[in-house]
Amino acid sequence: MLKIGANAIKKVAVQKTLVIEPSKNVFVVGDLDGSLSGLLKALNRKGFVEHVDHLICLGDIIDRGSESIQLIQYLLDINADFLLGNHEHLMLESIISQDETAMRLWTANGGAWHHDVDKTKLKSVCNHLLNSSLSLLLEYRGKKIGLSHTIPPSWNWSSSPENSEGTVESLLWSRELFKSQKQSSNIGINFSIHGHNSTQMPIWIGNTYHIDTNYYGRPTVVNLSNLIDEKENSKV
Repeated sequence: MLKIGANAIKKVAVQKTLVIEPSKNVFVVGDLDGSLSGLLKALNRKGFVEHVDHLICLGDIIDRGSESIQLIQYLLDINADFLLGNHEHLMLESIISQDETAMRLWTANGGAWHHDVDKTKLKSVCNHLLNSSLSLLLEYRGKKIGLSHTIPPSWNWSSSPENSEGTVESLLWSRELFKSQKQSSNIGINFSIHGHNSTQMPIWIGNTYHIDTNYYGRPTVVNLSNLIDEKENSKV
């Protein structure tokens, strides 16, 4: 069960649907941990073109690094989509709900940067986060791709539950699937992509792809067209 409340985050949509035309390049990036410079280097390596290609972030954009505010501003400037992670959850409950337990956990786990930021600016960032979602169902190149910060061993993308505390736990905090390396079901999509669980290299568990490599030096950016082609070729 969650150690903190889910009051502010209840205002966030559980799932949104996004349709992107096949001709557009779509990139997905895992946890960024407050490093704009790290993201820019990773995007440059992949040949990402601002305002032409589309970027989707899987949450835990903020904290630990020193560029959380600048990073969120950059994502807004390039019209990126960003999902919420457990660190954004901590921020929302701390700032919006004034949850003292959340504030202690947030400050102790990379959120101390907020002490140096104007309160009005923090609330503005929180309002942008509230416009995001916990998960995204992406329709692209004839595929349905599920995107969320994390995922439990069993999930149904076609039957999205109400925004409850259990949903927040499942999509923002759960480590059960990654720890057990066992998947019960992940239906309604062709495959899904997630961050949250640190791994040296991106790995597949069933039809879930886990890309949180930032702890080991740099974030992973996935070109979805390439990933779709790789999966299609692996079936041949």
